[in-house]
Amino acid sequence: MTLLEIRETIEKDRVALDGNGFGIVQKQITLQANQLHQVLTVDFFQDTLPSYQGAAPLFIELMVTPYPVIYSDMKFSTPLAYGSRAPMAGSDTILFKTTIGPYDEVSNTFPAFRQFPNESVGATPTFSFYTPYVYVTAFLHGEPALNVDGLGLSFYMAVDSKKANLTSYGLGVMRERSVAQGINLMNQGRTIEPSRNVGQVFPMWKYGGIRPERMLRGNAIADFFLPYTPNETEAMTSTANLRTFIKAARQMQGFDQAFGSLDPAKGQVPDWLRFNLSRGLVAGPIRPQLPPLKFADNGNTLMFA
Repeated sequence: MTLLEIRETIEKDRVALDGNGFGIVQKQITLQANQLHQVLTVDFFQDTLPSYQGAAPLFIELMVTPYPVIYSDMKFSTPLAYGSRAPMAGSDTILFKTTIGPYDEVSNTFPAFRQFPNESVGATPTFSFYTPYVYVTAFLHGEPALNVDGLGLSFYMAVDSKKANLTSYGLGVMRERSVAQGINLMNQGRTIEPSRNVGQVFPMWKYGGIRPERMLRGNAIADFFLPYTPNETEAMTSTANLRTFIKAARQMQGFDQAFGSLDPAKGQVPDWLRFNLSRGLVAGPIRPQLPPLKFADNGNTLMFA
């Protein structure tokens, strides 16, 4: 294992935002190939307070990735009409991400930042990757055709690298390259109507209380609970009678009804009758007599149909 400590900076006298108010600053760091790299800790520091003359605030997305970041068509801020945001922090291609802002000319103070993983988690080993590169990328969001002067950010990352076999290394690099492909638009997550939320996962929330139960009739107990075990020499009840009970016990009901069903001849049949039944009762008809065990000279059991 090799511990590699990386300290790099992003320093630009001027970054010109395009007609959409978007700018990109990127730096590539080369690592050793044929290695599995595990991120031990990541940190960053705001060295300067950029000068920005726009009326709308400036925001910066700072990311650490194994491949160059491709911006998307999704909005960074809908109220400010800032587009072209970076991948989500939860994306597989992101090793570290922080959002800094808003910068403005009125307060002249360093803005707050939000980072993933957070400061406590980021100080412990987190993600692993195979690609022999690390890219530090800053996305700048502001007003169109304005300049951001005096941009300065510092970055630190400790990486634990160890030798990887060629198969794992090759597959890992291929996967990371595939994941790094840009997603122009993503819309995922299931929308649930509030009126359907209660009772959709836990049905009894909609009903309230406990589910009712069925009571087995007294004289029906004698039809079912007879001293039958898999070792009995004779069947103590008929196949048709047992199947009647089992079929009635398996009947599903609505969320506010008791499991089981009402049989015209047997009465109420609860669902618990089918619990812990002998497999032979469920799988097929009952033999009139269980076959005797016969052994060969070598001790193997002989099977008779």
